[in-house]
Amino acid sequence: MKILVAEDEPGLLQIYKVLFESHGYEVMTTKDGQECVEAYEAELNKTTENTTPFDMVVLDYRMPIKNGVEAAKEILVLCPDQKLLMVTAYSGVLDSKGEKLKKMKVMSKPFDFDKFLATITDELKNA
Repeated sequence: MKILVAEDEPGLLQIYKVLFESHGYEVMTTKDGQECVEAYEAELNKTTENTTPFDMVVLDYRMPIKNGVEAAKEILVLCPDQKLLMVTAYSGVLDSKGEKLKKMKVMSKPFDFDKFLATITDELKNA
């Protein structure tokens, strides 16, 4: 299983990588929304038709260059079936601005990492 993570905080990005890899996931990390979309497009070009390049894309909401919602919208244009998880300390902002996408699950920071991993696992089981 492959997971793409976009997070601008280096310490948290490393925690995600170690957490996912320790549970058998292949992980690609990016530091902002733009880098995430570019990595997504590069992997998409390597896949066959009708498949998503990642089993899950985990996006932080507030990132430099391109935020998580902007990146998510671009990814969904490229691959409408892609599973997305937004992690944010600003979930109320997403709702109030109408930025929450129907296909996107949202988890509020701070969160328990066991619950975070369980959410990812559950989402992937429902694929």
